[in-house]
Amino acid sequence: MSREISIAIDMDDVLADTTEKLVAIYNRLYNRNYVSEDLVGSDLEKLLSKEVMVDMYQEFNKPGFTRDLIVKPHASQVVEELNQQYKIYIATAAMEVPGTFNDKYDWLKEHFPFLDQNYFIFCGNKRVVQADYLIDDNLQQLKDFQGTGILYTAKGNEEQKTSFVRVNGWMDVRTHFIDQYDHRMIEMEQNRKPL
Repeated sequence: MSREISIAIDMDDVLADTTEKLVAIYNRLYNRNYVSEDLVGSDLEKLLSKEVMVDMYQEFNKPGFTRDLIVKPHASQVVEELNQQYKIYIATAAMEVPGTFNDKYDWLKEHFPFLDQNYFIFCGNKRVVQADYLIDDNLQQLKDFQGTGILYTAKGNEEQKTSFVRVNGWMDVRTHFIDQYDHRMIEMEQNRKPL
């Protein structure tokens, strides 16, 4: 007997356009004219001083930062479709930025009202997330995850080589999970450990 397939989905730079807002704040604070494309292939820790990294962390952690993030194109529509066939979790790293908890919760409720709030996971390392799949833009989170990782293309990983399946937007996610549903069922039956 097969079990329902579960997908955990990251929020920042997967559901929400977080980098765009961070770039805008950086430009405002430091009187620069960067665009998010300037970050492709950049190691932020080498690009920005420790002082600037601390400033940006403080901005990100401020209540209100995540509340008005823009939803990625097609994210709401595709996640709603996924929710009809899969068990959907939202797994967002929030331990390092506790000021984002309430805003992330409110943002998710506003833009994804069809999701079960009991499946919102605010965590640090996603190794603790028990799902079949994780869609994330962070390679380290995917490496630590115990299930099957799917790399969501974002500015910080565009040029990184990886063995993970890569999706370049929400229509790619739709193809991978909705159009290829039978493949995902077979894949999970082969990959799952017995209960």
